[in-house]
Parts: sequence; structure tokens; C-alpha cells
Amino acid sequence: MTHATMTLAQNATLDMRAFVYIILLIILCIVGFVIIISVKRRIFDDKREQDQSSGTLMESLEHMRKTGQISQEEYEQTRQTIIEKTRAMLHDQEQEESTGRNPKTPEP
Repeated sequence: MTHATMTLAQNATLDMRAFVYIILLIILCIVGFVIIISVKRRIFDDKREQDQSSGTLMESLEHMRKTGQISQEEYEQTRQTIIEKTRAMLHDQEQEESTGRNPKTPEP
């Protein structure tokens, strides 16, 4: 009888351990889901910030110059770079629209 009682006690302990592990696994899954959702939101928010227009970028640049975060020379260099890249991008878009293809991909 003692052996049977001991086995029942061991089974109850094992059942309790399994229950605790299942609860921990469920909590871990919920935490992982929340982390995945927050990372996904952060990625999409970053893409929206990268899509800001040149006007907003120029305003930020001007603000940095006025507050002394960058020098006048850095401001002018960065401003010229932005202007050149914007012109090149617009030129590429015009070429793509006029030819009906992407100019950066070679023809077969």
C-alpha cells in the first residue's frame, strides 16, 4: 500500500510540474507574440519615416543649421547632395515613364 501511495504522490507532483510548464509555455507564446507585433509596427513606422518628402528633409536640415548642430558648410554640402539626388531620381522617373521600362535594369 505504501508503494501505491508513493506512486500516486509522485504522479500528482509530475502532473503539477506539467501544469506549471504548460502555463509557462503559454505565457512565453503570448510574450513572443507581443514582441513580434511591436517589432512589426516599428519596421513599418521606420518605412513611413523614410518616405518623407524632400521638403521635410530640407526643413530638418535648416533647423539643424539654425540650432548649430551642423555648420554652414555642412548645410550647403548636404543641401546640394539632396538636390542632386532628387534631380537624378526625377530624371530616372521621367525616363522610365517615357520608355515604359526601368532604366536601371538592363534590356534582355
